[in-house]
Amino acid sequence: MDNLTHGLLGLALGALRRPESPAGSPLSPTDKAVLLGSVLAAELPDLDTLLPAANSVDHALRAHRGLSHALAFAPVVALAATGLALLVFRRARFLPVYLSSLLALCGAHLLPDLWTGWGTRLLLPFSDRRLTLDWTLVVDPLVTLPLLAGAVWAWRQRARWRRALLVGLACSAAYVGLRVVLQATLTSRVREAWPSAERVQVFPAWFSLTTWRYVAVLPSEYVAGSVSPGEPPREERRLPRPSVAALPASVRAVPTVHEALAWARFPVISSASGEQGRTVVRIGDLRYHLRGEPTLAFVLELAPDLSVVDARLERGGSARELMERWRGRRGGNPGSDIPSP
Repeated sequence: MDNLTHGLLGLALGALRRPESPAGSPLSPTDKAVLLGSVLAAELPDLDTLLPAANSVDHALRAHRGLSHALAFAPVVALAATGLALLVFRRARFLPVYLSSLLALCGAHLLPDLWTGWGTRLLLPFSDRRLTLDWTLVVDPLVTLPLLAGAVWAWRQRARWRRALLVGLACSAAYVGLRVVLQATLTSRVREAWPSAERVQVFPAWFSLTTWRYVAVLPSEYVAGSVSPGEPPREERRLPRPSVAALPASVRAVPTVHEALAWARFPVISSASGEQGRTVVRIGDLRYHLRGEPTLAFVLELAPDLSVVDARLERGGSARELMERWRGRRGGNPGSDIPSP
């Protein structure tokens, strides 16, 4: 999730602990440290974005959401947040601040990152697998807005600050719960439409609560489309399933290429010759598709000695172009400009 949502979630989770001070009285040092520690714990893991990396692809897939996002490392991050909070509020008690920080770290950072489509590597260092629940996009205003409204209400109505934060938390949690139910319902509907599919997955779509994207994996091809409650799944495009073996083993062994292949759950792979004897490898993922066309891909340029000359993330066009394509999907003939497989 985005950092605003992480911080607001941390603040709301910090409010779960009942304050030591009576209602309407000034907060105790421990009460204040609990709130501060919870916000810090919810934000600290993303400091890994400052870590150096060989290129932008390695940064997105290796440096970010590394050990600071792992369950095994959570006690250390919570301890750091607690220490910072106690530096500000020196009379605060350690244990309540630490426990609240640990809860906020897990509930306001690790879990939200897990429920996005990008996923996170929770099991490091024991497993490098990227886990994801695909409940929301990385940025979802309907998760954030109830939390933000609760924080603003708490600021303006100081006497009811805790109730305001908890109401915002409850509304946000109810929305995420609704998405969980929708995902399960729509996944079953897609399975019914494609009973021979080896695998079916449903993913959030842009700017929509009810419309989701899906990918059904058939023996020789992918079927990409969209699905909504009360409507049958709509097929938007079919693509042949690529063989990872189509890339030479030496290319697959390049660490950056290996990371991109591990990231892609429904890979769309192409390779071409570039200038000066370079090899241009493009690795997309069909779970990020618009009208059946992948919109997110890692593009890697390899020198003849297989060193990485350039590595970048392409998002399928500018924000304006993507918006126009999205509007066309909603307003026009959904299959009119989809190329044949």
